[in-house]
Amino acid sequence: PKAFWLLAFGELWNTFSYFGTQTILVLYCLQIFHLSRHDSYLLYGAYAAFAYSLPILGGIVADRFLGSKNAIVIGSSLNIIGNLILMSFHHYLFCLGLATSLIGLGLYKSNSTHLVGELYQEGSIKKERGFTLLYLSINIGGVLSPLVYGLMVYTIGWNFGFLCSALGILISLILFISNNRLWIENQKTKLLKTSAKVFSFTGLCLACLLLSLPFYKPSSINYLIVLIFSVSIIYLISAIRKYKAQARNRLVALLLISFFGMFYFAAGLQVGTTVTLFIQEKIHQGIIKTHLPASIFSTLYPLFVLLLAPFFTYLWSTLKTKNLSITMLNKLVMGMIFAALGISAFAFADLTHFVLTGIVLGNLCLSAGELVLTPAIYTAFSDLSPEGMKSTMMGCWLLFIALGGYLSSILANVSHFVTHSFFFHQSEYASQFLFIAGFTFLIILVLTASLSRLARLIR
Repeated sequence: PKAFWLLAFGELWNTFSYFGTQTILVLYCLQIFHLSRHDSYLLYGAYAAFAYSLPILGGIVADRFLGSKNAIVIGSSLNIIGNLILMSFHHYLFCLGLATSLIGLGLYKSNSTHLVGELYQEGSIKKERGFTLLYLSINIGGVLSPLVYGLMVYTIGWNFGFLCSALGILISLILFISNNRLWIENQKTKLLKTSAKVFSFTGLCLACLLLSLPFYKPSSINYLIVLIFSVSIIYLISAIRKYKAQARNRLVALLLISFFGMFYFAAGLQVGTTVTLFIQEKIHQGIIKTHLPASIFSTLYPLFVLLLAPFFTYLWSTLKTKNLSITMLNKLVMGMIFAALGISAFAFADLTHFVLTGIVLGNLCLSAGELVLTPAIYTAFSDLSPEGMKSTMMGCWLLFIALGGYLSSILANVSHFVTHSFFFHQSEYASQFLFIAGFTFLIILVLTASLSRLARLIR
């Protein structure tokens, strides 16, 4: 449907903004603001955590106050403003820009995903195909952003990638508003007064100011993230308890699936911390040598998603026609296995002279894992969540991805400390990658043992 392509185009540019900033964030903190590696990892983890946790706020705001359409308009506007603020080299303004763009992204993310789910009938194979196509458009943004931001950094300057993001989101916002007739509003949203919208926008701007503080003072990040996750989980549990047996069991299952899914991202998001620094230090070594900037290699992850998406779409459709469908829970296990193999490939790159080969294989496995896992989980959340909780539960899944992003920075720091203290110093990165891969395989064993219980809850 036309509405799908408008939402997908908006997702492309919001993802372009997020991944572009994520690609250069650690290097930016190290080279522009001269932060320590520990604080740079911490900011990276916080940026990923807030990017995926704030959509639950966006879902709650839309379900209870603004409606999905208004939330998308306000979210896109804030993301534009945030990217323009990021163009400043002033430390606090940069932190304010991060906060503003993140809150805008949080409003957009859960509500655009919810609207895509509403375009298809429940249980239809077209819904998972739609989410796969949505993921395809997201990864087009993921492919373009490291290229554009990386080239901007090395040709014009650090801050011009943010201008590209602002312009792209502005175009998608204009297209969204100009096709107003495609978006059906419920009666509550129609009755919402302009003053209420202005009040909501003002409250969100205040939230941007508050969120900028932990980025400016990294020592407060841990406490704030614990507070956000604690409040969110308490809210979700209290909301789930109001539903009857079958709906409640399904919601509990979705929470547990989200919990296991976050460990995929704890491994996969190493591409922005340990993997980025590994590439920066090692890419000029090995049999095939290159002096390309490390940020360019961030393109591999989303590029492989684009290349593999048609294959997996065809594979799932073919298996379904032969009554050999793979369940969502099995896809979750498959995705985790791909994550562990991908991190192991980076260890292979450090231990051998096949550095570039290991980097390519690692990104290929991580991309395959995310493409297997994520569309299936989006479909499950859309189908199994009851009315009145759909946007909130989409935000719940993103909340656990956020925790995975934060856990990725913790794993990066822990693996660096453990391997530096106890393992072989001549292969420090290999030791880190093997530590993370081993941790991921341990989670896979726990998940496999829990599959039958999860399957009973979903019924």
